Amino acid sequence: MAAVQQNLSKMLSAQLRNKATEFLNSRKHANNLADILQMFEAETDNYTSLLLTVEVIFTELLKRGDLIEEIIPLKPIDHSPEAEYTRWLQECYETALARTLECIKRGRTSSRLQALVTACKLLQMEGKNPLESSAAYYFPSNRLKNIFTVLLDSDISMSAPITRFQEFTEYRDVQQYGLKVLSTLAYRKSPNATFMQNYLELLDKLLALEIPLEAKIKVREREEEKEEKLLCGTENKPPFPWNAGVCRRYANRCWSFACQWPLMESPRTHRRALLLLVERLQPLLAKPHLATDMLCDSLDAGGPISMLALQGVLELVRRHNIDYPDMYDRLYAMFEPEMFATRYKRRLLHLADVFLSSTHLPESLVAAFAKRLSRLALVASPEDAAALLQLVANLLLRHPGLKRMICLEDSPAIMSNDPYVMEETRASCSRALGSSLWEVSALRAHHSAGPARAAAALLQRAQPAQPVSLAHADDKLFDAELKKRFKTIEMNFIRPQGMGEDGMMSYWELMA
Repeated sequence: MAAVQQNLSKMLSAQLRNKATEFLNSRKHANNLADILQMFEAETDNYTSLLLTVEVIFTELLKRGDLIEEIIPLKPIDHSPEAEYTRWLQECYETALARTLECIKRGRTSSRLQALVTACKLLQMEGKNPLESSAAYYFPSNRLKNIFTVLLDSDISMSAPITRFQEFTEYRDVQQYGLKVLSTLAYRKSPNATFMQNYLELLDKLLALEIPLEAKIKVREREEEKEEKLLCGTENKPPFPWNAGVCRRYANRCWSFACQWPLMESPRTHRRALLLLVERLQPLLAKPHLATDMLCDSLDAGGPISMLALQGVLELVRRHNIDYPDMYDRLYAMFEPEMFATRYKRRLLHLADVFLSSTHLPESLVAAFAKRLSRLALVASPEDAAALLQLVANLLLRHPGLKRMICLEDSPAIMSNDPYVMEETRASCSRALGSSLWEVSALRAHHSAGPARAAAALLQRAQPAQPVSLAHADDKLFDAELKKRFKTIEMNFIRPQGMGEDGMMSYWELMA
């Protein structure tokens, strides 16, 4: 069955290619275009071949200028066969764009992604070859608005098409016009969760390309750098007037609408909004202190939400002089065994290292963190245990007086007489200053070499002179593990036609 479907798909692609070639070569085959557009009404879930054909046809027509109708003021409308044919091509072009946008919302995932790419490619070609002659730079923002409307006004999640759209947000003109268009589509008082999720993901992709601040702009003006990538840029037209201040203003407007929505009702939407705020938007906000309420409420929510909000609160405390009461007790309470089940655990370790970087903190507070981290290292995975011990080592380097807590024994007597209270959520009441780090001594016998080596180095005071950054400790962990376990990776260069023995074919099929 799969082989039959594959053959039918190949036949359809060949027929569409022949029809497109005949239409582009001769006007006597103009009906081929109408036949191709009518095929969008077929009940199927795969429009990939049809979309590629439409892209080829109208890309060539835009290059030739066949869609341009010359209009002279105060002159009657031309009804000659040439003018009527041009108007008919324009109608077909609008129909093809409408059908392409409809395909983004239906069919299989590969077809939906191809529909998005086709719409963007036609937008690019129309920007380079406008339907109306213009000497200035031209970007078809109305086409981009139609694409955004489909991505937002959908009953299903558009995560896959929006992720694919990121390859077009690398262009400066798409970023500036995209933020402008997006700011006009957010006039909604109470949108549903799907709209909010799609909106936040789309805004995140538009901000993936860094928007420099004022200080960085002046540095870039002094330096000679290559020109920015433009989607609709041409050599015979003036350069695109990109403006970082305009982008920041539109980004502020987009967030000003979004922060009025009930973002905290859905955990997924809440997490998406926090990621967007702390990783993309916060440096661009004109009034970042207006995000204080959202960040503080998120910090009280617990779990992964609190870990994400912690980064935003740190930014407010460091750069905007915002004071948060019991900040260190909040941070101390986040270190519990449940943290290892979240994807933001390394982010929490890095932020804790930043919060505890001051050498003017009370020793009792730092001792409570060192003790809690050491206790958690006993139940953590080898990678997490090594990271926790590195953070403990950083604390001891900044506060040499706490080295008296180092204990070279882990006997049952020391464990039973430990005054530390692990269940206490306040650092000042944990009685850690009268305890010792016997957990580090116990970790020397860890079955994994990483934690055992880190524990031995900490006890022997064989640490570097400066604290080690925990920001990107595990970026290359997967690659290193892959190289250690696999020398070569086998791949098939010829597609297999069967499953081996013929008896297996009655139970399994090789799907396309």
